Amino acid sequence: MSTDELRGLLGEWAREAGVPGVSAGILHEGKETLLTTGVSSVDTGTPVDDDTLFMIGSTSKTFAAAAVLVLVEDGVLELDQPVVEYLPELRLSDPLATKTVTLRHLLTHSSGFLGDIEVDTGWGDDALARAVERFGELPQIFPVGEVFSYCNAGFLLAGRVAEAVSGGTYEDLVRTRLLEPLGMTDSYFQPWEVLTRRHAVGHALREDGPAVAHTVGLSRADAPAGGLWSTARDQLKWARFQLDGGEVLSDGTRRLMHAAQRKGALPFEEVGLSWLRLRHGDAQLVRHGGNVSNLQLSEFVMAPSENLAVTVLTNSAGGGALGPRVVDWCLENLADLPKPGSLPVWAIDPGDCLGRYRTGSLIFDITERDGSLWAQMILDTDDPDILSAPPFEVVFVAEDVLARASDTRRPSARFRRDSRGRVDAVESGGRTALKLPGSNIG
Repeated sequence: MSTDELRGLLGEWAREAGVPGVSAGILHEGKETLLTTGVSSVDTGTPVDDDTLFMIGSTSKTFAAAAVLVLVEDGVLELDQPVVEYLPELRLSDPLATKTVTLRHLLTHSSGFLGDIEVDTGWGDDALARAVERFGELPQIFPVGEVFSYCNAGFLLAGRVAEAVSGGTYEDLVRTRLLEPLGMTDSYFQPWEVLTRRHAVGHALREDGPAVAHTVGLSRADAPAGGLWSTARDQLKWARFQLDGGEVLSDGTRRLMHAAQRKGALPFEEVGLSWLRLRHGDAQLVRHGGNVSNLQLSEFVMAPSENLAVTVLTNSAGGGALGPRVVDWCLENLADLPKPGSLPVWAIDPGDCLGRYRTGSLIFDITERDGSLWAQMILDTDDPDILSAPPFEVVFVAEDVLARASDTRRPSARFRRDSRGRVDAVESGGRTALKLPGSNIG
């Protein structure tokens, strides 16, 4: 099927989702298609075009992993050596973690220390180093290597290791070893590089519609975890490299990035070296995506067996619904991969699944109201521009497994039980959050 149909649907879907502007790119069997709709800012009305910069958020992690692997191929890093051998000054809160955490742990979200952190150490070249100096304050929630729990902080540390052994800044390393060789000349880390170019701004969803949020949401130290700005056109260059290869990494190392390293946490089934893996019918998807403070959201999904990649860049929280909708359309209509069927609903007493779960500033509430189960992810922040998503109804689709009631095709949360059979944690949004004592709430 032609992408012309999608071109016509994109504006309609964006309006329904409350997304002011969208830039999407499709790479299928070697052919590139770029689609845009809407505006970069509701205040200015500037149209989004193929060269509008968006924050790609956590898809930046795939660049951090590639930068580390470039240095592995150079022979100056090893994935399974303790990080402290490259950063002797490293101090984590747990002495054993300091001695044992490796780059492989960091690139697979299994370091065990708190992952969602807010750190602003300025915009100087030492921002990343100064941020890592504070890692001794991060609680060690799980033993190193035991649990997958999405960890932004781990990628800051990985980026700092790469920076330290390269002898320059992290941004220079990524630019000279990845972006420039791949022709990604419209991708930037620094806000002063972005401000002089056409770029989207984030929007908060208000009752009367999207409103410009006067915040960037990230600091320079966040660069390895989420700091890259890019265009859909440049993202397709990254997709072409990931699918077909290129000079920056050997094919064996590139494939290693995609290969399963360990079990993930829902909704991710497995994790490679930064890349997240899940099945879509008979096809293996390799994906990432990003969410910058619920203001700019993106998707980046590849179906390597179908020679297909899709990127969707948006400038409001509505991108959380719009991005997957665009991806599903492409999978179904371009790769003949229909949506998974709905899972049957189980009638289960929620029991001790009810309660409040927390990891860092992220809170997960599972409550019962009028005979229905509800879930909400709450971001504990004082920033008025950063809003938590509203609660949504959930149902059991297996023992200890939840899905959204509105879409039971994919599980979205899984409860973990301790050795005595009591619920002690929940996997959701890729995080493993511990249950707060005494929080069985109905």
